[in-house]
Amino acid sequence: MTEAAYFAKWLTPYQPEQPTLVCLHGFNGTGATWQSLAWPATVNVLAVDLIGHGRSPVFVHPTRYRMAQVVAELQALLAAKQIPAYHLLGYSMGARVALAWALADPHVVSVILESGRPGLADPTQRLARQQQDNALAAKLLTAPLVEFVNDWEKLPLFASQRALPAAVQARVRAERLSQQPFGLAMSLMMMGTGQQPNYWPQLAQLPPGLLLVGEQDAKFQRLNLAMQAQAPQLDYQVLPGGHCVHLEHPTEFLAAVITWLKQYA
Repeated sequence: MTEAAYFAKWLTPYQPEQPTLVCLHGFNGTGATWQSLAWPATVNVLAVDLIGHGRSPVFVHPTRYRMAQVVAELQALLAAKQIPAYHLLGYSMGARVALAWALADPHVVSVILESGRPGLADPTQRLARQQQDNALAAKLLTAPLVEFVNDWEKLPLFASQRALPAAVQARVRAERLSQQPFGLAMSLMMMGTGQQPNYWPQLAQLPPGLLLVGEQDAKFQRLNLAMQAQAPQLDYQVLPGGHCVHLEHPTEFLAAVITWLKQYA
């Protein structure tokens, strides 16, 4: 284990006989995003702050932000907690991490990917995305964080979130504004979509999984259908909402997750 472990919080009381679900948030978020869900006591829910976010390490060597190192530290976190087997739930960036983790760790029983993708197969697209992420990282390191957050919230990907209650939008904005710009910049530069390995050829090696996408998120519907075509062990389900289903429609999202986990109870 490295000198500073990731911050993780149990959202339900741990019971060894129940399945354990490790939850990984998206970029510019924290593990607190999962607290708004009404988790039942039949599941052990562990919410993690990924590196560079929330209360996990930020000002560390940039190589600790690389996907392989992130996965190694997450495995060490679960080993330190003496959890022998676990399911993974990841949203967006967290789904990319969950996918990489599931490919590397035999202790992962199943994986639930919300609005996830396995990277970019085309080298030209990868380079373009790296340049885009590096430009965003440069802005994070040179301009006030509020400017980055303002631009981030205007992305079409998050348009459906503008219909959320004002209190929910304020909570999400406060979470985004609580971050350290250095951590966000390193996350983009070292483990962004353009930097992560291309996992498309390895999808068939994943454990059983559930792909969840919002009905308003056409791009990720196409991506997830392509993923399922290469990996039939992955179920595919469309839920109400946009990119962040668990935030926009928590009841439907939670029902899908709990139904999936019941087969392992």
